[in-house]
Amino acid sequence: MQTVERVIIVTGCILLTAAGALSAYGFHGLADSISPAKQESWHWAVDMQFYHALGMVLVGLLGGRIGPSWPLRLAGAAMLAGILIFSGLIYAETLGAPESIGEIVPTGGTLFMLSWLLVAIGVWRAPSKASLLS
Repeated sequence: MQTVERVIIVTGCILLTAAGALSAYGFHGLADSISPAKQESWHWAVDMQFYHALGMVLVGLLGGRIGPSWPLRLAGAAMLAGILIFSGLIYAETLGAPESIGEIVPTGGTLFMLSWLLVAIGVWRAPSKASLLS
């Protein structure tokens, strides 16, 4: 397995750990101090972080199976950027950052969608003899 794929997997695992902590903080630390709408936003940000951190682990594992792949590596980077922009800005806004940063959040969502298209491209372009599951 290449170093890049290892970094993608480790980063995904760290982000999964952080998502667990952020989920607990949202439930126990913020529940009484923010509005229900902000609670829902916080939980949505945590969910998207979970999904895409798991996606990073998947991307790293796929890259380890089929070999170096620029679409998969770019997918991992897009997932990371999407988490930082989408989830990170929702966390910041919920904790008191100016609401105007919310205008940037859709960029993170766009990166999430792009990342999954890149995963599809990476798998499609994989050598036909590459074993994805065994």
